[in-house]
Amino acid sequence: MGLKKLVGDVGTGSGKAYDGVRNSIRDFKPSENKDTLVRHFRDHNNGEFASKQEYLDAARNFLDKPPTSTTESFVTKDGTYFRYDTATNEFGIITKYGNISTYYKPTKGIDYWLGELKKYDIAEYNGSYKEDVQ
Repeated sequence: MGLKKLVGDVGTGSGKAYDGVRNSIRDFKPSENKDTLVRHFRDHNNGEFASKQEYLDAARNFLDKPPTSTTESFVTKDGTYFRYDTATNEFGIITKYGNISTYYKPTKGIDYWLGELKKYDIAEYNGSYKEDVQ
């Protein structure tokens, strides 16, 4: 089973902006006593960011800016927002509580994004992709 292209191309501006209430004070903080920014900076920084603050700023910029013609996005049933940019290869998630949980550039690029669509059972994605049941 794979994802079968129906119409259009990935990166045609089908992404939507996050429409929930952002809780930026909780970015990379899944609970009161836990801060995952240092771990995410260490695990996902490919030398592009000089500090964890630069990494945090990039994550916020990517997820808070209006979608571009290369932005893709979806929201899970529980309200988690996923965004990917096909031109910059940026990927990020905003939880249902409005805080950023991750941001990075996947090594597998668009294949990673397509895997996320499949993993979250996005059977039809903005009319562009549908589960291929051969």
